[in-house]
Amino acid sequence: MNRFFASFLIFTTIFSFSYLEGREICNPEFTLDTPTINFQTTTDNDKRSVHVFFDGSLSMQGFVKNQPGQKNLFVNVIDDLQQIAENVGNKTYYYRFGKTIKAMKEHEVVRVIKPSFYKCPEAATDCVLDNQETRLDLPFKATKIDEEATYIIVTDLFIENKQLVGGKLQQITKPLKGILKRGQSIGIIGVMNSFNGTIYGIPLSAGGTASYSSAQLRPFYILVIGDQKNINRIKKNLEEQHFIDPEDNYKFSLITSTPVSQNLNINKKLTEDNINKISKAENFKFTYVDSNLPLYQFDTDKKRKIKFKIKKSEIIVPGSTGVSEYRIDDSLWSSNEVKCKKIIKNETWRSGKKENRSKAKPTDKELVVNILDLKKLLRGFRYFYLVNVYAEKPGNLSEETFKDWSISDPDAEAFKDQNPVEFKTLNLTKIIKILNSVANESFKPTLIASIALDFNLIK
Repeated sequence: MNRFFASFLIFTTIFSFSYLEGREICNPEFTLDTPTINFQTTTDNDKRSVHVFFDGSLSMQGFVKNQPGQKNLFVNVIDDLQQIAENVGNKTYYYRFGKTIKAMKEHEVVRVIKPSFYKCPEAATDCVLDNQETRLDLPFKATKIDEEATYIIVTDLFIENKQLVGGKLQQITKPLKGILKRGQSIGIIGVMNSFNGTIYGIPLSAGGTASYSSAQLRPFYILVIGDQKNINRIKKNLEEQHFIDPEDNYKFSLITSTPVSQNLNINKKLTEDNINKISKAENFKFTYVDSNLPLYQFDTDKKRKIKFKIKKSEIIVPGSTGVSEYRIDDSLWSSNEVKCKKIIKNETWRSGKKENRSKAKPTDKELVVNILDLKKLLRGFRYFYLVNVYAEKPGNLSEETFKDWSISDPDAEAFKDQNPVEFKTLNLTKIIKILNSVANESFKPTLIASIALDFNLIK
């Protein structure tokens, strides 16, 4: 999938006279933006290393102890994680993190599914402190070890608000910016799992923290940092091997600064069907001209409503935050000469003033662009209309995806006092908002499609 958005390049395309069988083409001179999506294909021959980080905090211990009557996916997933890592990399490295990061040997991974992995030896003061912290910024910073690698972080994402403000917040956001600016993405896989242990660090309104030991269910998370293709490969592997029963409750979201999957012109995905019923217009012709620009030619009257439609599944990366705002950049030319033979390049074409003649109207499944209002144009003229559709702002779908699994600091104490069986994740929504915010900073407006209309307004 796409790795990074290159900076916008502009090239000037001068359209000269050319004739196809049937209707003539005589376009005005204009500048066409170059698509900016940079595709990078990852193949098995290009496998890089994989770095796997296990959260060693004491609250994680409850995932490895079976809860009667509840399914334990955590143990099964960790058992297979070595094989999953091998599917996307040629060498795997393992680490335990808390207050610090400690490297693990491959044979030590089996300890991750045992309670002793989360305990500290008696009188080991440093270890006691270590297993009571989740320094998520540490594995984020470690991504600088190899910027081409894939990073997998297994954690409960249970982070107190004091770790998400001021200097400590910057410790998280700074490495995230580096990750997203270099074109990598962050996949969040959340799994509701059986839990039989103690949750520490629940903030109290009077100050300090409390613990809770009555939860039977609680989500854990697998964060995957790297190429979108590898993230989706790991997700698919988990779905096929572990999330197979209808009662398995898991969520997925892709935090990325590149939520647009392709430019439709490069791959020639645009057809006459993208404009509803346009092929039934008089003297209709559809063709691709220079630079993969689809050209719709036809004669029409003022009654025609032109709607350009794109399926979101064709332009949005699956599972990503999506696009929340689109921009239309358009240009209109007119000529009182209907026949191409009488149109002398730009001497006959007259450029209209710059204004927003078309509007984007996204729906749940489609991006609809209402093109022009023909009633505002004069009859008896030939018109040439160029439309560029851009993704202007990324969305925040991931916040809604995980909203029901999140509890904020101020509400945590009251939630605990309700003696819930299923315990939520502290500040999860806030964490995802932070991730989205960083992704938004790295996002660049992206050209999705360009189309041209050449038509005679005859009635």
